Amino acid sequence: MMKQLFTLLLFFTTIFSVNAQITAEKSKHDFGDLYSGSTTYVDIVFTNNSPKTQFLLTIDKPRDVYYIFSGKKLLPDSSITIRMKVNDAKKGRFNHLVDVYFSDSNTPKTIALTGNIREVSQNSLTDCPDFSSTPSRQKTAFDITIKVIDSLSGEPIKNAKVYLVERGEIVGSHKTNSNGIIRRSLPLGYYFITAQKESYLNNHRESYLNFTRNYVEIPLSKVNVEDIPEPEPEPEEPEDEIIVEIDNNEEENQNDDIVLIEDEEQDSSSFEEEIIDPTPLEELPDTLFDDLHFKYNNITFILDVSSSMNSHGKLDLLKLSMIELIKILRPQDAVSMLKYSAKVTTIMEHTHGDHASEIIETIKGLRTSGLTAGGDAIKTAYRVSKKGYLPNDNNIVIMITDGLFNRGDKNYLKTVANNYKQKGIRFSVVGIKTADYVTRHMEEVVAEGGGSFIEIRSVEDAMTKLIDEIKRTSFKS
Repeated sequence: MMKQLFTLLLFFTTIFSVNAQITAEKSKHDFGDLYSGSTTYVDIVFTNNSPKTQFLLTIDKPRDVYYIFSGKKLLPDSSITIRMKVNDAKKGRFNHLVDVYFSDSNTPKTIALTGNIREVSQNSLTDCPDFSSTPSRQKTAFDITIKVIDSLSGEPIKNAKVYLVERGEIVGSHKTNSNGIIRRSLPLGYYFITAQKESYLNNHRESYLNFTRNYVEIPLSKVNVEDIPEPEPEPEEPEDEIIVEIDNNEEENQNDDIVLIEDEEQDSSSFEEEIIDPTPLEELPDTLFDDLHFKYNNITFILDVSSSMNSHGKLDLLKLSMIELIKILRPQDAVSMLKYSAKVTTIMEHTHGDHASEIIETIKGLRTSGLTAGGDAIKTAYRVSKKGYLPNDNNIVIMITDGLFNRGDKNYLKTVANNYKQKGIRFSVVGIKTADYVTRHMEEVVAEGGGSFIEIRSVEDAMTKLIDEIKRTSFKS
Protein backbone atom coordinates (compact mmCIF):
# COMPACT_ATOMS: atom_id res chain seq x y z
CA MET A 1 0.00 0.00 0.00
CA MET A 2 2.80 2.42 0.89
CA LYS A 3 4.50 1.66 -2.42
CA GLN A 4 1.28 2.49 -4.29
CA LEU A 5 0.94 5.78 -2.40
CA PHE A 6 4.54 6.68 -3.21
CA THR A 7 3.98 5.92 -6.90
CA LEU A 8 0.84 8.09 -6.84
CA LEU A 9 2.75 10.92 -5.18
CA LEU A 10 5.41 10.81 -7.88
CA PHE A 11 2.74 10.82 -10.59
CA PHE A 12 0.92 13.92 -9.31
CA THR A 13 4.18 15.69 -8.50
CA THR A 14 5.31 15.19 -12.08
CA ILE A 15 2.04 16.55 -13.47
CA PHE A 16 2.27 19.75 -11.44
CA SER A 17 6.00 20.20 -12.05
CA VAL A 18 6.26 19.88 -15.81
CA ASN A 19 8.80 22.65 -16.08
CA ALA A 20 10.82 21.57 -13.06
CA GLN A 21 14.36 20.40 -13.46
CA ILE A 22 16.89 19.16 -10.94
CA THR A 23 20.45 18.71 -12.24
CA ALA A 24 23.33 16.82 -10.68
CA GLU A 25 26.86 18.22 -10.57
CA LYS A 26 27.99 14.94 -12.14
CA SER A 27 26.44 11.59 -12.95
CA LYS A 28 29.43 9.37 -12.18
CA HIS A 29 32.45 9.27 -9.90
CA ASP A 30 35.44 6.95 -10.23
CA PHE A 31 37.28 6.46 -6.94
CA GLY A 32 40.10 4.69 -8.80
CA ASP A 33 42.26 2.34 -6.72
CA LEU A 34 41.38 2.45 -3.03
CA TYR A 35 43.88 1.57 -0.31
CA SER A 36 43.71 1.72 3.45
CA GLY A 37 43.32 5.37 4.34
CA SER A 38 41.95 6.43 0.94
CA THR A 39 38.92 8.72 0.79
CA THR A 40 35.86 6.54 0.19
CA TYR A 41 33.15 9.19 -0.05
CA VAL A 42 32.18 11.95 -2.47
CA ASP A 43 29.90 15.00 -2.36
CA ILE A 44 27.39 15.39 -5.21
CA VAL A 45 25.62 18.76 -5.55
CA PHE A 46 22.04 18.84 -6.89
CA THR A 47 20.63 22.16 -8.10
CA ASN A 48 17.03 23.26 -8.63
CA ASN A 49 16.96 25.11 -11.97
CA SER A 50 13.18 25.48 -12.00
CA PRO A 51 11.05 28.40 -10.74
CA LYS A 52 9.29 26.09 -8.23
CA THR A 53 10.33 24.66 -4.88
CA GLN A 54 11.28 20.98 -5.16
CA PHE A 55 11.90 18.21 -2.64
CA LEU A 56 14.22 15.25 -2.21
CA LEU A 57 11.88 12.25 -1.99
CA THR A 58 14.00 9.14 -1.56
CA ILE A 59 17.36 7.56 -2.41
CA ASP A 60 17.49 4.01 -3.75
CA LYS A 61 20.97 2.59 -3.26
CA PRO A 62 22.85 -0.74 -2.97
CA ARG A 63 23.69 -2.22 0.43
CA ASP A 64 27.34 -1.15 0.20
CA VAL A 65 26.57 2.56 -0.27
CA TYR A 66 25.78 4.91 2.62
CA TYR A 67 24.64 8.52 2.42
CA ILE A 68 23.70 11.70 4.22
CA PHE A 69 22.17 14.88 2.78
CA SER A 70 22.38 18.55 3.68
CA GLY A 71 18.64 19.13 3.26
CA LYS A 72 15.48 17.95 1.52
CA LYS A 73 13.95 21.24 0.35
CA LEU A 74 15.29 22.99 -2.74
CA LEU A 75 14.11 26.54 -3.31
CA PRO A 76 14.42 27.95 -6.87
CA ASP A 77 18.10 28.34 -7.83
CA SER A 78 19.25 26.61 -4.66
CA SER A 79 21.22 23.41 -4.10
CA ILE A 80 21.63 20.55 -1.67
CA THR A 81 24.59 18.19 -1.21
CA ILE A 82 24.33 14.42 -0.92
CA ARG A 83 27.41 12.70 0.46
CA MET A 84 27.81 9.09 -0.72
CA LYS A 85 30.24 6.61 0.85
CA VAL A 86 31.22 3.15 -0.41
CA ASN A 87 31.95 0.23 1.88
CA ASP A 88 35.63 -0.73 1.52
CA ALA A 89 35.50 -3.85 3.70
CA LYS A 90 36.00 -6.25 0.79
CA LYS A 91 38.63 -6.27 -1.98
CA GLY A 92 37.66 -6.02 -5.63
CA ARG A 93 36.08 -3.77 -8.23
CA PHE A 94 32.68 -2.22 -7.64
CA ASN A 95 30.09 -0.48 -9.79
CA HIS A 96 27.24 0.91 -7.69
CA LEU A 97 24.22 2.74 -9.13
CA VAL A 98 22.43 5.15 -6.80
CA ASP A 99 18.98 6.46 -7.85
CA VAL A 100 18.00 9.81 -6.35
CA TYR A 101 14.33 10.77 -6.65
CA PHE A 102 13.15 14.39 -6.57
CA SER A 103 9.65 15.85 -6.81
CA ASP A 104 10.30 17.26 -10.31
CA SER A 105 10.12 13.86 -12.02
CA ASN A 106 9.34 10.18 -11.52
CA THR A 107 12.63 9.42 -13.28
CA PRO A 108 15.57 9.29 -10.85
CA LYS A 109 18.88 11.05 -11.18
CA THR A 110 21.27 8.07 -11.35
CA ILE A 111 24.79 8.38 -9.95
CA ALA A 112 27.37 5.70 -10.88
CA LEU A 113 30.08 5.03 -8.29
CA THR A 114 33.00 2.92 -9.55
CA GLY A 115 36.41 1.92 -8.26
CA ASN A 116 38.69 -0.92 -7.21
CA ILE A 117 39.35 -1.76 -3.56
CA ARG A 118 42.94 -3.00 -3.55
CA GLU A 119 43.46 -2.85 0.21
CA VAL A 120 40.77 -3.26 2.85
CA SER A 121 40.57 -0.40 5.31
CA GLN A 122 41.87 -1.21 8.78
CA ASN A 123 38.97 0.77 10.20
CA SER A 124 36.16 0.12 7.76
CA LEU A 125 33.34 2.20 9.25
CA THR A 126 30.09 1.93 7.35
CA ASP A 127 28.60 5.22 8.53
CA CYS A 128 28.89 8.12 6.12
CA PRO A 129 31.01 10.90 7.69
CA ASP A 130 29.11 14.07 8.51
CA PHE A 131 29.58 17.36 6.69
CA SER A 132 32.17 18.58 9.19
CA SER A 133 34.51 16.28 7.23
CA THR A 134 35.49 17.39 3.74
CA PRO A 135 36.55 14.92 1.05
CA SER A 136 40.14 15.60 0.19
CA ARG A 137 40.37 17.27 -3.20
CA GLN A 138 44.03 16.31 -3.39
CA LYS A 139 45.77 13.20 -2.13
CA THR A 140 48.07 13.64 0.86
CA ALA A 141 51.64 14.22 -0.32
CA PHE A 142 54.75 12.54 1.07
CA ASP A 143 58.46 12.29 0.18
CA ILE A 144 59.82 9.40 -1.87
CA THR A 145 63.34 8.31 -2.80
CA ILE A 146 64.20 6.55 -6.06
CA LYS A 147 67.67 5.10 -6.56
CA VAL A 148 69.08 3.76 -9.83
CA ILE A 149 72.02 1.34 -9.60
CA ASP A 150 74.20 -0.87 -11.79
CA SER A 151 72.80 -4.40 -11.50
CA LEU A 152 76.26 -6.00 -11.40
CA SER A 153 78.29 -3.69 -9.22
CA GLY A 154 75.52 -2.09 -7.20
CA GLU A 155 77.12 1.31 -7.88
CA PRO A 156 74.79 4.31 -8.32
CA ILE A 157 74.16 5.53 -11.85
CA LYS A 158 74.40 9.28 -12.34
CA ASN A 159 72.16 11.18 -14.79
CA ALA A 160 69.79 8.26 -15.36
CA LYS A 161 66.44 9.48 -16.72
CA VAL A 162 63.49 8.55 -14.51
CA TYR A 163 59.81 8.88 -15.49
CA LEU A 164 56.92 8.58 -13.06
CA VAL A 165 53.56 7.64 -14.58
CA GLU A 166 50.19 7.48 -12.79
CA ARG A 167 47.03 6.34 -14.60
CA GLY A 168 48.62 6.96 -17.97
CA GLU A 169 49.93 10.49 -17.33
CA ILE A 170 53.50 11.56 -16.66
CA VAL A 171 53.65 13.19 -13.23
CA GLY A 172 57.43 13.55 -13.09
CA SER A 173 60.56 13.45 -15.25
CA HIS A 174 63.93 13.63 -13.48
CA LYS A 175 67.63 12.82 -13.68
CA THR A 176 69.46 11.10 -10.84
CA ASN A 177 72.17 12.94 -8.92
CA SER A 178 75.75 11.77 -8.36
CA ASN A 179 74.44 9.23 -5.84
CA GLY A 180 71.98 7.80 -8.37
CA ILE A 181 69.09 9.29 -6.41
CA ILE A 182 66.09 11.52 -6.97
CA ARG A 183 63.85 12.76 -4.17
CA ARG A 184 60.49 14.42 -4.59
CA SER A 185 57.06 14.80 -3.04
CA LEU A 186 54.20 12.69 -4.42
CA PRO A 187 50.54 12.01 -3.64
CA LEU A 188 49.96 8.45 -2.49
CA GLY A 189 48.96 6.13 -5.33
CA TYR A 190 49.99 3.36 -7.69
CA TYR A 191 52.92 4.33 -9.95
CA PHE A 192 54.73 2.96 -12.99
CA ILE A 193 58.36 4.14 -12.68
CA THR A 194 60.91 3.67 -15.47
CA ALA A 195 64.67 4.33 -15.53
CA GLN A 196 66.97 4.51 -18.53
CA LYS A 197 70.55 5.42 -19.32
CA GLU A 198 72.67 5.18 -22.44
CA SER A 199 74.50 1.82 -22.72
CA TYR A 200 72.01 0.25 -20.27
CA LEU A 201 68.78 -1.67 -20.79
CA ASN A 202 65.67 0.14 -19.57
CA ASN A 203 64.05 -1.17 -16.41
CA HIS A 204 60.98 -0.32 -14.38
CA ARG A 205 59.11 -0.83 -11.14
CA GLU A 206 55.38 -0.79 -10.47
CA SER A 207 54.34 -0.07 -6.92
CA TYR A 208 51.79 1.47 -4.61
CA LEU A 209 53.62 4.28 -2.80
CA ASN A 210 52.66 5.76 0.56
CA PHE A 211 54.26 7.09 3.75
CA THR A 212 55.83 3.75 4.66
CA ARG A 213 56.49 2.42 1.15
CA ASN A 214 58.49 5.40 -0.03
CA TYR A 215 61.74 3.89 -1.38
CA VAL A 216 62.20 2.41 -4.86
CA GLU A 217 65.42 0.90 -6.21
CA ILE A 218 65.81 0.21 -9.92
CA PRO A 219 68.79 -1.86 -11.17
CA LEU A 220 69.92 -1.37 -14.78
CA SER A 221 71.80 -4.00 -16.78
CA LYS A 222 74.52 -3.02 -19.23
CA VAL A 223 73.95 -3.91 -22.87
CA ASN A 224 76.08 -6.85 -24.06
CA VAL A 225 77.43 -7.43 -20.57
CA GLU A 226 74.62 -9.45 -19.08
CA ASP A 227 72.39 -11.78 -21.00
CA ILE A 228 69.67 -9.85 -22.74
CA PRO A 229 66.30 -11.56 -22.15
CA GLU A 230 65.35 -13.65 -25.17
CA PRO A 231 61.97 -13.13 -26.79
CA GLU A 232 59.27 -15.36 -25.45
CA PRO A 233 59.00 -18.56 -27.50
CA GLU A 234 56.01 -18.73 -29.78
CA PRO A 235 53.35 -20.46 -27.70
CA GLU A 236 51.33 -23.41 -28.83
CA GLU A 237 47.60 -22.92 -29.03
CA PRO A 238 46.65 -22.36 -25.37
CA GLU A 239 43.58 -24.17 -24.21
CA ASP A 240 42.14 -21.07 -22.60
CA GLU A 241 42.65 -18.69 -25.52
CA ILE A 242 39.45 -17.60 -27.19
CA ILE A 243 39.59 -18.09 -30.94
CA VAL A 244 36.84 -15.98 -32.47
CA GLU A 245 35.24 -17.35 -35.58
CA ILE A 246 34.67 -14.55 -38.07
CA ASP A 247 31.88 -15.05 -40.61
CA ASN A 248 32.92 -17.95 -42.84
CA ASN A 249 30.67 -16.68 -45.62
CA GLU A 250 32.91 -13.69 -46.11
CA GLU A 251 32.23 -13.37 -49.82
CA GLU A 252 28.46 -13.32 -49.25
CA ASN A 253 28.70 -10.73 -46.47
CA GLN A 254 31.40 -8.54 -47.97
CA ASN A 255 29.08 -5.55 -47.89
CA ASP A 256 29.29 -5.63 -44.08
CA ASP A 257 32.98 -4.75 -44.35
CA ILE A 258 32.78 -2.04 -47.01
CA VAL A 259 31.00 1.21 -46.39
CA LEU A 260 29.16 2.55 -49.39
CA ILE A 261 28.90 6.31 -49.30
CA GLU A 262 27.20 8.31 -51.96
CA ASP A 263 29.56 10.90 -53.42
CA GLU A 264 27.86 14.25 -53.01
CA GLU A 265 28.16 16.74 -55.79
CA GLN A 266 30.82 19.21 -54.74
CA ASP A 267 31.88 22.55 -56.05
CA SER A 268 35.18 21.93 -57.86
CA SER A 269 36.25 25.46 -57.05
CA SER A 270 36.65 24.46 -53.38
CA PHE A 271 39.49 22.18 -54.41
CA GLU A 272 41.06 24.85 -56.58
CA GLU A 273 41.06 27.29 -53.69
CA GLU A 274 42.70 24.86 -51.24
CA ILE A 275 46.25 25.86 -50.44
CA ILE A 276 48.78 23.09 -49.72
CA ASP A 277 52.14 23.97 -48.24
CA PRO A 278 54.87 22.07 -50.12
CA THR A 279 57.02 21.78 -46.99
CA PRO A 280 57.80 18.08 -46.27
CA LEU A 281 56.39 16.57 -43.06
CA GLU A 282 59.83 15.94 -41.56
CA GLU A 283 60.69 19.65 -41.85
CA LEU A 284 57.62 20.89 -39.97
CA PRO A 285 57.94 21.79 -36.26
CA ASP A 286 57.15 18.87 -33.94
CA THR A 287 54.45 20.87 -32.19
CA LEU A 288 52.57 21.80 -35.37
CA PHE A 289 49.21 20.08 -36.00
CA ASP A 290 47.10 22.59 -37.91
CA ASP A 291 44.39 22.58 -40.59
CA LEU A 292 46.72 23.80 -43.32
CA HIS A 293 49.05 20.81 -43.17
CA PHE A 294 46.90 18.01 -41.75
CA LYS A 295 43.53 16.52 -42.69
CA TYR A 296 40.87 15.93 -40.06
CA ASN A 297 40.88 12.51 -38.40
CA ASN A 298 38.31 9.80 -37.75
CA ILE A 299 40.28 7.54 -35.39
CA THR A 300 38.89 4.26 -34.06
CA PHE A 301 40.95 2.59 -31.34
CA ILE A 302 40.82 -1.14 -30.55
CA LEU A 303 42.26 -1.53 -27.06
CA ASP A 304 43.57 -4.81 -25.68
CA VAL A 305 42.58 -4.96 -22.00
CA SER A 306 43.18 -8.69 -21.55
CA SER A 307 45.00 -9.86 -18.42
CA SER A 308 48.42 -9.95 -20.10
CA MET A 309 48.31 -6.14 -20.42
CA ASN A 310 48.41 -5.85 -16.64
CA SER A 311 52.14 -6.60 -16.42
CA HIS A 312 55.41 -4.78 -17.15
CA GLY A 313 53.65 -1.40 -17.33
CA LYS A 314 51.89 -2.27 -20.61
CA LEU A 315 48.54 -0.74 -19.67
CA ASP A 316 50.30 2.42 -18.46
CA LEU A 317 52.12 2.74 -21.79
CA LEU A 318 48.84 2.23 -23.66
CA LYS A 319 47.15 4.98 -21.64
CA LEU A 320 50.13 7.33 -21.89
CA SER A 321 50.40 7.02 -25.69
CA MET A 322 46.70 7.74 -26.14
CA ILE A 323 46.55 10.61 -23.66
CA GLU A 324 49.50 12.34 -25.31
CA LEU A 325 47.68 12.11 -28.67
CA ILE A 326 44.36 13.34 -27.28
CA LYS A 327 46.06 16.47 -25.93
CA ILE A 328 46.93 17.68 -29.46
CA LEU A 329 43.66 16.85 -31.24
CA ARG A 330 41.62 19.61 -32.84
CA PRO A 331 37.84 20.08 -32.32
CA GLN A 332 37.17 18.53 -35.74
CA ASP A 333 39.13 15.33 -34.99
CA ALA A 334 36.95 12.47 -33.70
CA VAL A 335 37.85 9.48 -31.54
CA SER A 336 36.03 6.19 -31.01
CA MET A 337 37.16 3.46 -28.62
CA LEU A 338 36.50 -0.26 -28.30
CA LYS A 339 38.04 -2.47 -25.66
CA TYR A 340 38.38 -6.22 -25.91
CA SER A 341 39.32 -9.13 -23.72
CA ALA A 342 36.93 -12.09 -23.60
CA LYS A 343 34.31 -9.87 -25.26
CA VAL A 344 34.21 -6.67 -27.28
CA THR A 345 32.73 -3.48 -25.79
CA THR A 346 32.27 -0.11 -27.50
CA ILE A 347 33.08 2.49 -24.85
CA MET A 348 33.05 5.71 -26.91
CA GLU A 349 31.84 6.74 -30.36
CA HIS A 350 32.92 9.78 -32.38
CA THR A 351 33.82 12.11 -29.52
CA HIS A 352 35.57 15.22 -30.81
CA GLY A 353 38.79 16.85 -29.70
CA ASP A 354 37.04 19.68 -27.87
CA HIS A 355 35.92 17.03 -25.35
CA ALA A 356 39.51 16.02 -24.55
CA SER A 357 38.97 15.87 -20.77
CA GLU A 358 36.11 13.39 -21.20
CA ILE A 359 38.19 11.20 -23.51
CA ILE A 360 41.19 11.27 -21.17
CA GLU A 361 39.10 10.30 -18.14
CA THR A 362 37.72 7.34 -20.10
CA ILE A 363 41.26 6.24 -20.95
CA LYS A 364 42.40 6.59 -17.34
CA GLY A 365 39.53 4.38 -16.23
CA LEU A 366 40.54 1.37 -18.35
CA ARG A 367 41.04 -1.86 -16.40
CA THR A 368 42.34 -5.29 -17.44
CA SER A 369 40.58 -8.67 -17.22
CA GLY A 370 39.91 -11.82 -19.21
CA LEU A 371 41.31 -13.41 -22.35
CA THR A 372 41.59 -12.23 -25.97
CA ALA A 373 38.96 -11.82 -28.72
CA GLY A 374 40.83 -9.57 -31.12
CA GLY A 375 39.45 -10.81 -34.45
CA ASP A 376 35.91 -9.96 -33.45
CA ALA A 377 37.07 -6.55 -32.23
CA ILE A 378 38.54 -5.70 -35.66
CA LYS A 379 35.27 -6.31 -37.44
CA THR A 380 33.30 -4.32 -34.86
CA ALA A 381 35.77 -1.44 -35.13
CA TYR A 382 35.17 -1.04 -38.86
CA ARG A 383 31.44 -0.81 -38.28
CA VAL A 384 32.05 1.98 -35.78
CA SER A 385 34.52 3.71 -38.10
CA LYS A 386 32.00 3.79 -40.94
CA LYS A 387 29.49 5.74 -38.85
CA GLY A 388 31.90 8.69 -38.71
CA TYR A 389 33.51 8.19 -42.11
CA LEU A 390 35.17 11.32 -43.55
CA PRO A 391 35.31 10.98 -47.37
CA ASN A 392 38.14 13.47 -47.91
CA ASP A 393 40.05 13.06 -44.67
CA ASN A 394 41.97 10.50 -42.62
CA ASN A 395 40.05 7.41 -41.53
CA ILE A 396 42.12 5.00 -39.51
CA VAL A 397 41.61 2.01 -37.19
CA ILE A 398 44.40 1.49 -34.64
CA MET A 399 44.74 -1.65 -32.55
CA ILE A 400 46.88 -1.38 -29.40
CA THR A 401 47.93 -4.76 -28.03
CA ASP A 402 50.81 -6.76 -26.58
CA GLY A 403 50.25 -10.02 -28.46
CA LEU A 404 48.64 -12.03 -31.21
CA PHE A 405 44.94 -11.79 -31.79
CA ASN A 406 42.66 -14.46 -33.23
CA ARG A 407 45.43 -16.72 -34.48
CA GLY A 408 42.90 -19.29 -35.72
CA ASP A 409 40.59 -17.85 -38.34
CA LYS A 410 42.22 -15.41 -40.80
CA ASN A 411 39.09 -13.83 -42.30
CA TYR A 412 39.74 -10.57 -40.45
CA LEU A 413 42.60 -10.01 -42.93
CA LYS A 414 39.97 -9.70 -45.68
CA THR A 415 38.08 -7.16 -43.56
CA VAL A 416 41.25 -5.08 -43.19
CA ALA A 417 42.19 -5.35 -46.88
CA ASN A 418 38.69 -4.67 -48.27
CA ASN A 419 38.13 -1.54 -46.21
CA TYR A 420 41.50 -0.13 -47.22
CA LYS A 421 41.17 -0.91 -50.93
CA GLN A 422 37.55 0.23 -51.25
CA LYS A 423 37.35 3.26 -48.95
CA GLY A 424 40.91 4.00 -47.82
CA ILE A 425 40.34 3.16 -44.13
CA ARG A 426 43.84 2.40 -42.87
CA PHE A 427 44.70 -0.19 -40.26
CA SER A 428 47.69 0.28 -37.94
CA VAL A 429 48.87 -1.67 -34.91
CA VAL A 430 50.65 -0.37 -31.81
CA GLY A 431 52.61 -3.21 -30.24
CA ILE A 432 53.27 -2.76 -26.51
CA LYS A 433 56.47 -4.65 -25.60
CA THR A 434 55.76 -7.37 -28.14
CA ALA A 435 57.95 -10.40 -28.84
CA ASP A 436 59.65 -10.78 -32.25
CA TYR A 437 57.28 -13.43 -33.60
CA VAL A 438 54.29 -11.24 -32.69
CA THR A 439 55.91 -8.28 -34.46
CA ARG A 440 56.31 -10.29 -37.68
CA HIS A 441 52.65 -11.29 -37.68
CA MET A 442 51.46 -7.72 -37.02
CA GLU A 443 53.56 -6.36 -39.86
CA GLU A 444 51.78 -8.77 -42.21
CA VAL A 445 48.39 -7.54 -41.01
CA VAL A 446 49.12 -3.81 -41.35
CA ALA A 447 50.52 -4.38 -44.85
CA GLU A 448 46.96 -5.38 -45.86
CA GLY A 449 45.55 -2.20 -44.33
CA GLY A 450 47.98 0.42 -45.61
CA GLY A 451 49.07 1.28 -42.10
CA SER A 452 52.12 0.84 -39.88
CA PHE A 453 53.31 -1.32 -37.05
CA ILE A 454 54.40 0.98 -34.21
CA GLU A 455 56.49 -0.59 -31.45
CA ILE A 456 56.29 0.96 -27.98
CA ARG A 457 58.75 -0.24 -25.35
CA SER A 458 59.40 2.88 -23.29
CA VAL A 459 57.81 6.04 -21.95
CA GLU A 460 59.58 8.08 -24.64
CA ASP A 461 58.10 5.82 -27.35
CA ALA A 462 54.65 6.31 -25.85
CA MET A 463 55.06 10.09 -25.81
CA THR A 464 55.76 10.39 -29.54
CA LYS A 465 55.14 7.37 -31.75
CA LEU A 466 51.33 7.35 -31.86
CA ILE A 467 51.31 11.09 -32.52
CA ASP A 468 53.82 10.55 -35.35
CA GLU A 469 51.55 7.91 -36.94
CA ILE A 470 48.51 10.20 -36.92
CA LYS A 471 50.56 13.06 -38.36
CA ARG A 472 51.97 10.78 -41.07
CA THR A 473 48.59 9.41 -42.15
CA SER A 474 46.76 12.76 -42.03
CA PHE A 475 49.51 14.87 -43.66
CA LYS A 476 48.36 16.75 -46.76
CA SER A 477 50.98 15.73 -49.29
